[in-house]
Amino acid sequence: MKKHALLLMLLIAVLSMSLVAQEIKISGEMWNRWTMDSGTTAADTMNTSIRSNTLSLERGYFGLEAKFTETVKGRFTVDMFSTDALKDGAGLKLKYAYVDFANVLPIPDSKITVGLQKVYFGSIYDWDYTIIGKAPTDEYKIANSADYGISLNGYLPSGLGDYALGIYNGEGYKNWGQNLKNNTELAYLANVRLTPIPGLSLGGSFMTNSSEREESITTGAANAAYNRQMLADGLARIAFGPLDLWAEYISKSVEYPNVAAGTADYSANGLMVMPIVSLKNYLGKDIQILGRWDRWDETDNSANRNLSETVTAGINYNFMHNESAVPAMQLQMNYSNRTYDADESAASYANGLKDYAQLMLQLKWRFSNTIK
Repeated sequence: MKKHALLLMLLIAVLSMSLVAQEIKISGEMWNRWTMDSGTTAADTMNTSIRSNTLSLERGYFGLEAKFTETVKGRFTVDMFSTDALKDGAGLKLKYAYVDFANVLPIPDSKITVGLQKVYFGSIYDWDYTIIGKAPTDEYKIANSADYGISLNGYLPSGLGDYALGIYNGEGYKNWGQNLKNNTELAYLANVRLTPIPGLSLGGSFMTNSSEREESITTGAANAAYNRQMLADGLARIAFGPLDLWAEYISKSVEYPNVAAGTADYSANGLMVMPIVSLKNYLGKDIQILGRWDRWDETDNSANRNLSETVTAGINYNFMHNESAVPAMQLQMNYSNRTYDADESAASYANGLKDYAQLMLQLKWRFSNTIK
């Protein structure tokens, strides 16, 4: 029923936009993926075996972008994906549904975005999946990739960079309405990105968030699950010649004010370094080699504390491009290995049960056409 409702919404959006929009662009992106995971099992902690071996449509995005006037634009995107959660083996959900209003405020080069939109935290909003994995802040569940909210976005004077200020539900794009009944506090975000010289980008993000209700909605008693979060992120990116180098630091602090003596409080921090090297000028083919190193350290919580290290190596072959030289069809291969430090992790991470090696091969293709 939910899938039918979303399809109906998409049809209504197409018809409505076609009537009032000056210009409509239809776009899509499909991720056909093979994934093989291997590691130890509870039955055999000494030897590695294949845990899963699957083919899937990991993501299938279909979107509309409408230009109503020179200052008002809208975007609507649905996300289709393979899943075992539904009997048909596929899921459908909203990813984006927002309107941009440019030059509403007396601030040059600014716009207000209203609706289900990207979260401008860390590398999430400019993450283009050159590597198959998620942005670190999304991977380690620091911030959601999209959420319902209102944001002010714009450019700094003299081309110095850009900024974003946002107010969000704080629960991501999968939750709304009834699922938010126990969270009455909104999330607040500030992000700035500086480009002091061409090819160098330096930025930082700060967000406050919470989950649950401070007092029980049924009894009025203090809710032990209520928590407040302070999230920070620092990002540096250097693009020079064939090299594109990313470095990102993440910090998370969670406080449970209704738990005695702060025994449930915890903090976490992480670091990612990701180099991407283009071989196009050397091989005559649009090929990239890449690597990524992650360190994630979640401390102070005896039940869930963990220290992990993940190393990824990959290669991309962009063998078809559109008229703007943007890859329209891409073959990607990634190999990742994640290990947890047994001395710095909780008992549930012992014997390497959560360590894994993962091989992914993905054919990604996209299209974009203006129909009006």
